[in-house]
Amino acid sequence: MAWRRSLKAVIDGTNRLFSFACHTLLAVITVVTVMQVFLRFAVNSPTSWSEEVALLCLVWFGMLAVAIGIRRHEHVAITFLRDRLPEPAAVTLDYFAQLAMGLFMFVVMLYGGDLIALAGAQVLPASLLPKYLLYLPALAGGGLGVANAAANILLRDVHTAETEIPEVAHVD
Repeated sequence: MAWRRSLKAVIDGTNRLFSFACHTLLAVITVVTVMQVFLRFAVNSPTSWSEEVALLCLVWFGMLAVAIGIRRHEHVAITFLRDRLPEPAAVTLDYFAQLAMGLFMFVVMLYGGDLIALAGAQVLPASLLPKYLLYLPALAGGGLGVANAAANILLRDVHTAETEIPEVAHVD
């Protein structure tokens, strides 16, 4: 099915792009935090904006990483019930889980839009950046999460017996 290959290429390419953004955000958080600690304790001249910038990067990182985790199936899951069900019922339960995650991310997106409207033209006090930048990740991460959950459903990318992760062998 050509449309599935195209959808997989688009969604996986989008996730690679946002994954790169997450790596970049972690680097910025690290640099800004190390700089702030150095300036505060070594030079005794801290910046006023560094904590807000690190917070903004952390919020963006968190929302994007949660959405990417949906596509990669990297979220914590309690599989006790699913692992004891027959394969068709287990797969159905996994489709339901993808649907629930997509619905949750849609709600995050909706409320993120409300928060952006509520923030209006406010600015963060130290950095003078627009306050809506704190809430914009809810739209971006929510949208990506909805797209990833939908892609997992449409691509039939859910748990099956063939995708079982093997146990790690213990060496004595």
